[in-house]
Amino acid sequence: MMHNRIEHLQSEIPYKNKDIALYAKHVYESLEQFEDQHRKLVAVQAIYGSKPVGEQEILFYETIRYMKEQLITTLENTIDDLKHIGDKNYVKHFRDGVE
Repeated sequence: MMHNRIEHLQSEIPYKNKDIALYAKHVYESLEQFEDQHRKLVAVQAIYGSKPVGEQEILFYETIRYMKEQLITTLENTIDDLKHIGDKNYVKHFRDGVE
Protein backbone atom coordinates (compact mmCIF):
# COMPACT_ATOMS: atom_id res chain seq x y z
CA MET A 1 0.00 0.00 0.00
CA MET A 2 1.06 3.59 -0.53
CA HIS A 3 1.37 4.30 3.18
CA ASN A 4 4.02 1.58 3.39
CA ARG A 5 5.84 3.18 0.47
CA ILE A 6 6.10 6.44 2.40
CA GLU A 7 7.53 4.62 5.41
CA HIS A 8 10.01 2.82 3.17
CA LEU A 9 11.02 6.08 1.53
CA GLN A 10 11.37 7.68 4.94
CA SER A 11 14.07 5.15 5.75
CA GLU A 12 15.95 6.05 2.55
CA ILE A 13 16.00 9.81 3.01
CA PRO A 14 19.07 11.45 4.56
CA TYR A 15 18.54 12.24 8.24
CA LYS A 16 18.75 16.01 7.86
CA ASN A 17 15.86 15.85 5.35
CA LYS A 18 13.53 13.55 7.31
CA ASP A 19 11.06 16.42 7.68
CA ILE A 20 10.24 16.13 3.96
CA ALA A 21 9.06 12.54 4.37
CA LEU A 22 7.18 13.47 7.52
CA TYR A 23 5.42 16.27 5.66
CA ALA A 24 4.47 13.87 2.84
CA LYS A 25 3.15 11.41 5.41
CA HIS A 26 1.01 14.15 7.00
CA VAL A 27 -0.40 15.22 3.63
CA TYR A 28 -1.15 11.58 2.76
CA GLU A 29 -2.96 11.09 6.09
CA SER A 30 -4.86 14.33 5.52
CA LEU A 31 -6.08 13.04 2.16
CA GLU A 32 -7.20 9.82 3.81
CA GLN A 33 -9.12 11.79 6.45
CA PHE A 34 -10.73 13.90 3.74
CA GLU A 35 -11.75 10.73 1.92
CA ASP A 36 -13.21 9.29 5.13
CA GLN A 37 -15.15 12.49 5.85
CA HIS A 38 -16.57 12.39 2.34
CA ARG A 39 -17.60 8.76 2.79
CA LYS A 40 -19.41 9.64 6.03
CA LEU A 41 -21.11 12.66 4.43
CA VAL A 42 -22.41 10.55 1.54
CA ALA A 43 -23.65 7.92 4.00
CA VAL A 44 -25.53 10.52 6.06
CA GLN A 45 -27.02 12.03 2.92
CA ALA A 46 -28.11 8.55 1.79
CA ILE A 47 -29.84 7.97 5.13
CA TYR A 48 -31.86 11.12 4.51
CA GLY A 49 -32.80 10.07 0.99
CA SER A 50 -30.22 11.79 -1.18
CA LYS A 51 -28.93 9.21 -3.62
CA PRO A 52 -25.22 9.61 -4.47
CA VAL A 53 -24.29 10.09 -8.12
CA GLY A 54 -22.13 7.12 -9.04
CA GLU A 55 -20.01 8.91 -11.65
CA GLN A 56 -19.21 11.72 -9.23
CA GLU A 57 -18.24 9.27 -6.50
CA ILE A 58 -15.96 7.36 -8.86
CA LEU A 59 -14.35 10.61 -9.99
CA PHE A 60 -13.85 11.74 -6.37
CA TYR A 61 -12.10 8.53 -5.33
CA GLU A 62 -10.00 8.38 -8.50
CA THR A 63 -8.89 11.97 -7.96
CA ILE A 64 -7.87 11.27 -4.36
CA ARG A 65 -5.97 8.16 -5.49
CA TYR A 66 -4.15 10.14 -8.21
CA MET A 67 -3.26 12.84 -5.70
CA LYS A 68 -1.79 10.22 -3.35
CA GLU A 69 0.19 8.65 -6.18
CA GLN A 70 1.52 12.06 -7.25
CA LEU A 71 2.55 12.79 -3.66
CA ILE A 72 4.51 9.53 -3.50
CA THR A 73 6.11 10.13 -6.91
CA THR A 74 7.17 13.64 -5.89
CA LEU A 75 8.67 12.29 -2.67
CA GLU A 76 10.56 9.61 -4.63
CA ASN A 77 11.90 12.22 -7.05
CA THR A 78 12.93 14.49 -4.18
CA ILE A 79 14.79 11.67 -2.46
CA ASP A 80 16.45 10.76 -5.75
CA ASP A 81 17.64 14.36 -6.16
CA LEU A 82 18.88 14.45 -2.55
CA LYS A 83 20.90 11.28 -3.09
CA HIS A 84 22.61 12.78 -6.14
CA ILE A 85 23.56 16.21 -4.77
CA GLY A 86 26.97 17.07 -6.16
CA ASP A 87 26.77 14.60 -9.05
CA LYS A 88 27.36 16.80 -12.10
CA ASN A 89 26.19 14.10 -14.53
CA TYR A 90 22.85 13.60 -12.82
CA VAL A 91 19.77 15.19 -14.41
CA LYS A 92 17.67 16.72 -11.63
CA HIS A 93 13.93 16.18 -11.32
CA PHE A 94 13.59 19.68 -9.82
CA ARG A 95 15.53 22.50 -11.45
CA ASP A 96 15.24 24.72 -8.41
CA GLY A 97 16.92 22.10 -6.22
CA VAL A 98 15.82 20.26 -3.12
CA GLU A 99 17.75 22.06 -0.41
